[in-house]
Amino acid sequence: MPKSPPLCYICNKSCDTDIENCVYCICDITICSNCLNSVKKNDKVWICPKCHSEHDIQKSKLIRNQ
Repeated sequence: MPKSPPLCYICNKSCDTDIENCVYCICDITICSNCLNSVKKNDKVWICPKCHSEHDIQKSKLIRNQ
């Protein structure tokens, strides 16, 4: 069975059209690129709205370039 794309924790929209720019947290949430600005601490770090941990934006993307 195919899995559906992740839903943004904040806006609850599907991340299927913007999956390359979404970020995730180990607490099993995804944040879309539109909502990422609302949780950014600075240009490199964002704070998870669920568990409040800090994450590097580039390292927490769902899909990263090698």
